[in-house]
Amino acid sequence: MTAPGEHDVDLTGAPAGALMQGSQGESVAELVRAAASLDVVRAAMESTGYDMSRVHFIQGDVSKTLPVIQTLGIALLRLDTDFYDSTLAELRHLYPRLASGGILIIDDYGHWAGAKRAVEEYFSNPVNGYKRPMLWCIDYTGRGAVKAEGPVNVEIARYDYFPPGIDAPNLTGLFPDAQPQNPWDVPWPYLRPEVPHLWRTDSRNDTPYTIGNASVEEAVCLYALARQFEGKRGLEIGSHFGWTASHLVAAGLQLDCVDPEFLREVRFKLVSESLDKVSGTGSYRLWGGYSPDILPEVRESKPEPWSFAFIDGRHDGTAPADDARGVLPFLAPDAVVVFHDLTAPDVEAGLDVFRKAGFSTRLFNTMQILGVAWRGDVTIFDHVADRNVAPITLDHLLKHLPGWKEPEEDGGASEPAPVTSAQPTLWARLRKMFSPSA
Repeated sequence: MTAPGEHDVDLTGAPAGALMQGSQGESVAELVRAAASLDVVRAAMESTGYDMSRVHFIQGDVSKTLPVIQTLGIALLRLDTDFYDSTLAELRHLYPRLASGGILIIDDYGHWAGAKRAVEEYFSNPVNGYKRPMLWCIDYTGRGAVKAEGPVNVEIARYDYFPPGIDAPNLTGLFPDAQPQNPWDVPWPYLRPEVPHLWRTDSRNDTPYTIGNASVEEAVCLYALARQFEGKRGLEIGSHFGWTASHLVAAGLQLDCVDPEFLREVRFKLVSESLDKVSGTGSYRLWGGYSPDILPEVRESKPEPWSFAFIDGRHDGTAPADDARGVLPFLAPDAVVVFHDLTAPDVEAGLDVFRKAGFSTRLFNTMQILGVAWRGDVTIFDHVADRNVAPITLDHLLKHLPGWKEPEEDGGASEPAPVTSAQPTLWARLRKMFSPSA
């Protein structure tokens, strides 16, 4: 339980702090402390038979965790932390996200004066902008309510996430035209707008397509993976305005960048200007053309094979798999290949080309999910995902998760039972709910 304050007395006037210290005996103190380990709580939840992939446990004082833990719309909001400070923090952070017609349950309104005070203060403060709902008695202490107003300007407080343990340069200053956008407005069904990371597009893009940059986290991961190949040759398919290429050059690669937009003089010049500002031992060459057709020409321009490849070209149809098959014969014995946007099944088909060719594969649970394939004497670091990002449960990615096994030849599947993730139709509805234009 969070620490009580001066307002936290029970219905008899006994201070919560004193009760926790045993003023009325240890049995009462245990009830007030309401302490349980995470393992005990997890076991209790598992005993219900509920799908545990839908349950996320957040440890810590809610006054500290709520400002950084993200949630979208809420249908049922139950508050049961007893005391003034924690209850007020919960209302401030969560009540605005409660849907119109959503249910609010306050467990300790009738027993703890602090909880009641927090509720009345929150709804009496005009700054918060919500009318006090009519409360009904559940029992002597619990109260319920239905929210009448709808959520106002509900969106995630987005931020850049930097995985711990990676020392990478901050290159955002080289790309002032890469501006954060609202991903809920983008109709592509495989974008994950529910992930609370900043999603940027380059304002210089004059094509009819909305093209997002890799997130800062994803670019940092590319840098960390490529760093072991300093001085060796690398390939990037799909460079856009050079955001990810800048991190690969900073890592020290001798990088070939392939993009049909480089056939246009303006794009070629803009990307060159950005990459010229990257310090370090890396170098680059821009190739205007289409993958995989241009790959043999690019490969033959130098004697060395590619030790690193980042494939982020077309995401539809057979294009990712075609890129993979085009890159495969030109890789060094010790090599790493990375794909972006594994949320899209067609992109996963590209990663699967390498899995079937004997490469090991792994997923990094970033905003759009990075897929990593490797062989030989290379190092793949342990990626620590943001705790605000839900675990990967997409069916088409299960084969790349730890513990998966190939189906048996007689048709008996030996892989873990798939967990169905949210379908694009659901995210389409959520986009409509949370888009400012909705």
